[in-house]
Amino acid sequence: MKTDNALLIIALIAVVVSVIGAGITYNYASSFRSRWMTGLATGTVNLTVESAASINFTTDEINWGSGRVNPGVDNATLNTAGGANNITNGNWTGNTAGFVIENLGNENVTLEIATGKTAATFISGTAGGGPSYRFNVSDNTEDGSCEYNVTEGDWNVVNTTSPGTLVCRPLYAADATDVVRIDVEVVIPSDSLIGELTDTFTATIAAI
Repeated sequence: MKTDNALLIIALIAVVVSVIGAGITYNYASSFRSRWMTGLATGTVNLTVESAASINFTTDEINWGSGRVNPGVDNATLNTAGGANNITNGNWTGNTAGFVIENLGNENVTLEIATGKTAATFISGTAGGGPSYRFNVSDNTEDGSCEYNVTEGDWNVVNTTSPGTLVCRPLYAADATDVVRIDVEVVIPSDSLIGELTDTFTATIAAI
């Protein structure tokens, strides 16, 4: 009889242990499923934007055509900044265009301007004090495009030494402020060179 009671007790203990074990296993499995169902995953978006320093002469020609110094005067003055009446003492065709330079890149840049010739090699002559060849820089229609290294609107004698005269540091890259205008003035003596006279403006940039 005592043996039967002992076996019964052992059986009950086994049942209780089994029930507890099953409960623990169920709770662990439920917790695992919960964590799995509410887990987080991450992804990464990656790209590289390359820097680009680029400018363009959007207006790249100044052409006064053919003309001469008026009789009886020493020289004539032509410039692109003087409005419609920008020819003095000559009969050349007025030109109000000027050069227009735009920063097409995505970096601010320094801007330097050089010419291929001096006043003497481009125009020559001695009457009235000889030739003059100058340029000035302005913001055109986009104020704030240039942090000037020269005074905005002032006339500067051309520079043939490469890379030229530093005019903007920087010329900005933002679309609303990335354009400058270069106006040109020449004084032509009555005894200047004759024929077609041509020179080249070169703009040099460096990313900042």
